Amino acid sequence: MDRTTTTTTTPTPLWAVRVAVLAHLAAILWEGATAGQLVTFNHDALSPHYFGAFGVHAMAALQVLTALWYWNSAGRGAGAPRALLLVSASAFLVGFPQAALGTYGPLQAHVPLALVLTGLAVWSAVLAWRRP
Repeated sequence: MDRTTTTTTTPTPLWAVRVAVLAHLAAILWEGATAGQLVTFNHDALSPHYFGAFGVHAMAALQVLTALWYWNSAGRGAGAPRALLLVSASAFLVGFPQAALGTYGPLQAHVPLALVLTGLAVWSAVLAWRRP
């Protein structure tokens, strides 16, 4: 009786992207929680919300770097690694005008861009965690 088992291991760059995506989503969740406090006129949440934006940018940059590593390790071709890199880069780029509008612009633009940013982060999580 011949039993052959096949195991597949997830490459290290993909695990790095997955961790970065989760960290990015956690930072965005923090921003949403502190924004909710601001809506209820809790002005003590302004400082955590402001400084949390730096965390969102840092985690987005980490996500782009790990997505680039994953894409390079996968052969720089088309497919899921490239899509993940493009979505990650889009989230990184959207984060800057979104944050700037929160500080210097109308909240009517800041909040919808926050939803776009959240959608891009979730999309990248789906790409990172789906089965190859």
